[in-house]
Amino acid sequence: MIIAIDGPGAAGKGTLARHLADALDLAYLDTGLLYRAVAAKVLADGGDSANPAVAAAAARSTTVADLDRPELRDEAVGQGA
Repeated sequence: MIIAIDGPGAAGKGTLARHLADALDLAYLDTGLLYRAVAAKVLADGGDSANPAVAAAAARSTTVADLDRPELRDEAVGQGA
Protein backbone atom coordinates (compact mmCIF):
# COMPACT_ATOMS: atom_id res chain seq x y z
CA MET A 1 0.00 0.00 0.00
CA ILE A 2 1.23 3.48 -0.87
CA ILE A 3 -0.33 6.62 0.55
CA ALA A 4 0.83 9.95 -0.89
CA ILE A 5 0.07 13.21 0.91
CA ASP A 6 0.46 16.50 -0.93
CA GLY A 7 -0.10 20.09 0.11
CA PRO A 8 1.55 23.40 0.90
CA GLY A 9 4.56 23.77 3.16
CA ALA A 10 4.00 23.72 6.93
CA ALA A 11 0.49 22.27 6.53
CA GLY A 12 1.19 19.23 8.71
CA LYS A 13 1.78 16.70 5.91
CA GLY A 14 4.77 15.12 7.63
CA THR A 15 3.06 14.85 10.99
CA LEU A 16 -0.01 13.28 9.42
CA ALA A 17 2.11 10.91 7.32
CA ARG A 18 4.16 9.73 10.30
CA HIS A 19 1.01 9.09 12.36
CA LEU A 20 -0.66 7.21 9.49
CA ALA A 21 2.47 5.11 8.94
CA ASP A 22 2.58 4.23 12.63
CA ALA A 23 -1.14 3.48 12.83
CA LEU A 24 -1.11 1.31 9.71
CA ASP A 25 2.30 -0.25 10.39
CA LEU A 26 3.71 1.08 7.10
CA ALA A 27 7.13 2.44 6.21
CA TYR A 28 7.41 6.24 6.21
CA LEU A 29 9.32 7.97 3.38
CA ASP A 30 9.81 11.73 3.46
CA THR A 31 10.27 12.51 -0.23
CA GLY A 32 10.75 16.20 0.52
CA LEU A 33 13.80 15.24 2.57
CA LEU A 34 15.12 13.24 -0.39
CA TYR A 35 14.74 16.26 -2.68
CA ARG A 36 16.52 18.42 -0.11
CA ALA A 37 19.37 15.90 0.27
CA VAL A 38 19.95 15.95 -3.49
CA ALA A 39 19.81 19.76 -3.58
CA ALA A 40 22.28 19.98 -0.67
CA LYS A 41 24.73 17.73 -2.52
CA VAL A 42 24.41 19.81 -5.70
CA LEU A 43 24.89 23.07 -3.83
CA ALA A 44 27.85 21.70 -1.82
CA ASP A 45 29.52 20.81 -5.12
CA GLY A 46 28.79 24.26 -6.56
CA GLY A 47 26.40 22.87 -9.16
CA ASP A 48 23.11 24.14 -10.55
CA SER A 49 20.16 22.25 -9.06
CA ALA A 50 18.04 23.27 -12.08
CA ASN A 51 20.33 21.25 -14.36
CA PRO A 52 18.70 17.81 -14.77
CA ALA A 53 21.98 15.99 -15.42
CA VAL A 54 23.63 17.49 -12.34
CA ALA A 55 20.59 16.74 -10.17
CA ALA A 56 20.38 13.16 -11.49
CA ALA A 57 24.06 12.52 -10.74
CA ALA A 58 23.62 13.87 -7.21
CA ALA A 59 20.51 11.72 -6.72
CA ARG A 60 22.36 8.58 -7.79
CA SER A 61 25.11 9.27 -5.27
CA THR A 62 22.80 10.16 -2.35
CA THR A 63 23.10 7.85 0.65
CA VAL A 64 21.07 7.33 3.79
CA ALA A 65 23.70 9.34 5.68
CA ASP A 66 22.92 12.35 3.46
CA LEU A 67 19.43 12.45 4.96
CA ASP A 68 20.94 13.48 8.32
CA ARG A 69 22.79 16.55 7.04
CA PRO A 70 22.04 19.54 9.30
CA GLU A 71 21.71 21.98 6.39
CA LEU A 72 18.74 20.16 4.84
CA ARG A 73 16.33 22.67 6.42
CA ASP A 74 18.25 25.73 5.20
CA GLU A 75 16.39 28.13 2.92
CA ALA A 76 18.97 27.79 0.11
CA VAL A 77 18.58 24.02 0.14
CA GLY A 78 14.80 24.37 0.09
CA GLN A 79 15.04 26.65 -2.93
CA GLY A 80 17.40 24.20 -4.63
CA ALA A 81 15.04 21.33 -3.98
